[in-house]
Amino acid sequence: MFFDYYLRGPDRDTVRAALLAAGLTVEIPDDYGQPLRVSANSVSITSPGEISVGGEWDAEGNVITPPTPVPGWHTNLRLVRPLTEAELAHVGAWILDPAPETPYRVWA
Repeated sequence: MFFDYYLRGPDRDTVRAALLAAGLTVEIPDDYGQPLRVSANSVSITSPGEISVGGEWDAEGNVITPPTPVPGWHTNLRLVRPLTEAELAHVGAWILDPAPETPYRVWA
């Protein structure tokens, strides 16, 4: 069983900082000793980032009607457990409820 969460935070850097503060991501040194941010154990993260909806294109791929940006930075979480209260304190306000009926990105 998995617990999926769809987040929409204000911007990329704020979301990344909150995920780190919540312990949902961790930093490890890369081959050069520089910090590399990765998902914590038993946490899967994918960030569609900035997304848009709609739009219309002609047969040649030219924009007829541009897509409309959806505000915020979008991040999807999948855990093998529910988020803890401590984790929710960092990201809970950004959880989309209800979850999108047709998410921009899904888990395979």
